[in-house]
Amino acid sequence: MSSTNIDFSPGSKNWIAKFFELLDLGVLSIDNDLIHQNESNLTHFISHQTGLIYGTANSFIFSNNLDKKRFNTDEQLQLLLFETLLFTYIRKQQKPPNAKEFTSTLLEFYKGFNGAGLIERLRYKMARQPSSQLEILLASRVGIKSSFLGANFWLHHLSNAFIFLDVILFRAFLEGNRAPFLTMHERYTSSVLNGLIYVALIDGRVEEKERKILMHFIASAALSQNLKQRYKERIQIGIPFKLLQQELIHDKLLSQITYEFGHLLIRSSHMITTEERLKLESLGQALQLNPSQMLLSEEMCMAFIAHSGTNELLVYKQSIEASFAFKETSKRWLRIIGRNRDRLLTEIRESKELMALLQKSTKEELSAEEKEQVKEQFYDILKSMPSLALFLLPGGTLLLPIVMKLVPELIPSAFKVNEVEKKTNEDEV
Repeated sequence: MSSTNIDFSPGSKNWIAKFFELLDLGVLSIDNDLIHQNESNLTHFISHQTGLIYGTANSFIFSNNLDKKRFNTDEQLQLLLFETLLFTYIRKQQKPPNAKEFTSTLLEFYKGFNGAGLIERLRYKMARQPSSQLEILLASRVGIKSSFLGANFWLHHLSNAFIFLDVILFRAFLEGNRAPFLTMHERYTSSVLNGLIYVALIDGRVEEKERKILMHFIASAALSQNLKQRYKERIQIGIPFKLLQQELIHDKLLSQITYEFGHLLIRSSHMITTEERLKLESLGQALQLNPSQMLLSEEMCMAFIAHSGTNELLVYKQSIEASFAFKETSKRWLRIIGRNRDRLLTEIRESKELMALLQKSTKEELSAEEKEQVKEQFYDILKSMPSLALFLLPGGTLLLPIVMKLVPELIPSAFKVNEVEKKTNEDEV
C-alpha cells in the first residue's frame, strides 16, 4: 500500500486506533534496533531529529512513509507527540506495545487534565472509548489558547512551545513519579521561563522579537492568571541569579532543553555577544551543566537551526499576531477540504441523476429544466455536507473550524477517515 493511498488522518476521529491497525498491518513499523539502543540520551537526540523539542514536526519516528504534506501543523504535531510518547513507553517496557495498555497508561499519566477548554472537557466526558479520550487530550496538548483582535478565541491556532515537556514528564511518570500532571507541568514550565527571562535581560531590556517569543512561551505554559502576571512582570524587571537558582528544577534533560531554549531565544534576533555568552554560561552553571554538556546543547541547537532554517521554526513564526492566526486557520481548513477532494467526488458520483445530467452536458446544451435539476442536486449535496457549505460562505475559513469544533457531526459520512476493522469490545483501544 503506497503512502498516498493510506486513509489516515491524525487528529480526525479514530486516528489512534487506525495508527495501531497500520502498525499491525506492517504499513508503519517500529525500528527495534533503535528501541533497544543503550544510549541514555536517545529520546533527546531523536526529538532533535524530528523537531519535537522546538514544536516543529520535521519528521516522524514510525510514520515517515506517510505523506506529511497531507497533514496540517496541528495534525503533524499530534502524531509526532503520540509517536514520541509511544517511543518512550516502548523504551521503558522493552517489548512490543499493547495498544490498550499504552492508552490506559497515558490516560493515567494525564489524569486531572481533561482538555484545555470547556468544549474539550465536555467532549472528553462524553467520549466512550479510551482512545477517543486520548485523541481529545493530545489535540489539547498541541494547541494553545491566544487572543487576537481584542477577542479571546478558544480556537487553537498556535502551537505549544512546551510540547516536549509532556515527554519529559511521561518518562518521569514511567520511572515512578506519580505526582499530578498539572502540578508537575506548572513546576517545569516555570523553571524554563525563569531561565529564559534571565538570559533575555542581559543588557537590562528585552528586544521586541524576544518579548514576543517569551509571550509565546508564557501562553504555552497554561499557567494560572497570577503566575502569568508574575512572569510578565519579570520580563520587565528580570530575575536575580539567587532567585533563579532557588526556582530551577534540576532534571538533566530539562536542564539541557532550558539551556538550548536560551540559545534559541537570543539567536532569534542577533548573534550571541561575549556578554550574552557569559550570561548563558552562568545559566548553565545554575542548571548544574558542565562545560561539555553546555557545548553539546549549543551545538545541537545550532545544528537544528541550520538544518531547519529560522523560517520553519514555529516558535519564531508564531508571535501571537492576528495575521498569522488568520493565515494558519485558512491554510488548515483548505488542506482538510483539499485532501477530501476524492470523497467529494464520491458524493457526486453516488447521485446517479446528477451524474447523468453532467455527462449529458458534455455533449449538448441542457434545457432550463435540466439546469435547474443540476442546481437542486448540488444543493442537496451541500445540505448533506454542511461543513463544505459553511466553507463556501464569506468568512467561511474562520467559521468552519469554530462550528466543526462545536458540532463535529457536521462532517458527512463520505468525509470520514481512519476507518478500522471492527473489533470486539475487549479488543477496543
